[in-house]
Amino acid sequence: MCGIFGCIGEVSDARKGAISQSLFHRGPDKQAFATVNGFTLFHSRLSIIDSSGGNQPFLTDTVALVFNGEIYNYKELIKTHQLQVSSKSDTEVIIRLYEKLGKDSFQFLDGMFAFCLLDLKTNDVFLVRDRAGKKPLYYTQGDNFMFSSEMKAFFAAGFKTGIHTENLKMHLQKGFVAGEPTIYDAIYEVLPGHFYHFSPDGNVRSKVQYWSYQAVLKNTKLVSNEQEGLSLLDSKLHAAVEKRMLASDLEVGAFLSGGIDSSLVCSHAVKINPALRTFTVQTGDGFDESTIASAIAKQLKTNHTVLKIDASNLKNDYVKILCAYDEPIIDESIIPSYYVAQEAKKHVTVILNGDGGDEVMGGYRRHLLYKHYHALQMLHYPISLLQKMFPSTDDKMSWKNYIKRLHSFATLDESQKYFSATTDLFYDAPGFREPVDLYWNQIVEESSDLNTSLDKILYLDFMGILPKILLKKIDISTMQHAIEGRSPFLDTNFIEATAAIPQHLKIKGITSKYLLRKLVQQKIPGDFHKLPKRGFEISVQKLLETDLKEMATDLLHSQSPFYKELLDEQYIKKYYLKANSKVDEVKRYKGIFALLNLEIWHQNLNLTQKY
Repeated sequence: MCGIFGCIGEVSDARKGAISQSLFHRGPDKQAFATVNGFTLFHSRLSIIDSSGGNQPFLTDTVALVFNGEIYNYKELIKTHQLQVSSKSDTEVIIRLYEKLGKDSFQFLDGMFAFCLLDLKTNDVFLVRDRAGKKPLYYTQGDNFMFSSEMKAFFAAGFKTGIHTENLKMHLQKGFVAGEPTIYDAIYEVLPGHFYHFSPDGNVRSKVQYWSYQAVLKNTKLVSNEQEGLSLLDSKLHAAVEKRMLASDLEVGAFLSGGIDSSLVCSHAVKINPALRTFTVQTGDGFDESTIASAIAKQLKTNHTVLKIDASNLKNDYVKILCAYDEPIIDESIIPSYYVAQEAKKHVTVILNGDGGDEVMGGYRRHLLYKHYHALQMLHYPISLLQKMFPSTDDKMSWKNYIKRLHSFATLDESQKYFSATTDLFYDAPGFREPVDLYWNQIVEESSDLNTSLDKILYLDFMGILPKILLKKIDISTMQHAIEGRSPFLDTNFIEATAAIPQHLKIKGITSKYLLRKLVQQKIPGDFHKLPKRGFEISVQKLLETDLKEMATDLLHSQSPFYKELLDEQYIKKYYLKANSKVDEVKRYKGIFALLNLEIWHQNLNLTQKY
């Protein structure tokens, strides 16, 4: 796992120092620059495979490469394509495969990756990103062409840009900016499953999608029965875990959160390494899962460590935690993720996690709603009658209020339904004109071509929340501490296997991730398959009433908060900054948290650009 950067032209020594410092946390083992064919390339390395032979920028007579990530099938590619390599590095395999197959080679890479490949014969530049978007890759265009793992490297290199106000509004409505754009005017993101072809002057020649989750969901033949589905998932998950454990010269540990997904990953990992080291979090609050996780570890006989998270310094750490993301982020789990990665780094450098299982197998409550959506549509008329028969109420927990919310949900368009069921931020704020979001509209249109309501929302998750919030959080929180997180549930072969599972075996009745729970039941004695969804979580309400209270009060009640340039200030003060408002409490605290993060990001824009 590493940090990469590149630009047209040479870079001064002062700028090199700033760029190196901006990405040092991603690769503290070695930093190196190279100038080749009018381009400056930089690599900050975290050594996982072939520490002596995999240094970058990797140069041959025909190709220059800077690469972030891991290629899990690199040994298989050497054999299959009879590649001549001089190192044990997966980096060299990318080059040798390109030398043999050209740009067609990218589709054969299996792993998590983001890289720039410069063809020294043609001066063509390729930016390539993995299928799920596990590794970040940003770019600018034209004379100021740059690319990097993190946007802060652009600022360190002297790149100047402004805030894209409409995109920032989309962030407040949805929780993220869909597709290529960012909240900055001239910075873009390479789409997952794509490679971009640039000319020597830094302009895009073509954008090629080499893998499509929509096509996988649409065209995969479904398994015929439960046993066939169990066998398929079991074999594909085992292979995914095995390749992630073997593709490392360092010990590979595993997070064990006490939930279905991480427990299942560990059940496979311990078969590959009986001395597997597992880690869980002890937070001491209502989200503490260490007792359950320890019980699972005992059943699996892992070498288990409970990481006691001390967030007593959160007041001082929070700005640093948030500014690492370069953009505002709405996910409160960035906090426990930061501290658990910090503690885990004391023990291992590579660690497995259970991320992605919910997104591909239907693990969220909203997935239940979508799976049974047609039944809810049939109830729309009687629900409407019930709502008219009974007076409204401000009691948010009453069944009358639930009927009202269910009726309101049924009246929303497809995009509004999705965000009402997920991030649920400021879609309904008065006077907040909805920006035209061409990227998200295209994603929604693509989802409409899928076979089931569950497939539709899984696709929306895969194209939205997964790469834009979850995977960004995983990457930044781990790389802040130079630790590599690997996600077996996001293995390409496993994702494609889940597409073969019919929706009634993903969600059976009101049981989410039905087949995954059956696998847990087979592999871990006890009732652990009945566990609800768990993760490294934290209470937003508790944060805003304790550690972050003073900061939130100072920033959100100031004379000139930044949010008033995007939202109606009086509406926010009346419905979000005052208790006992008509806004649902969960939504109110989520909104306050999003606004706090917005204010901190805006206040520290200069801070993220100083090195």
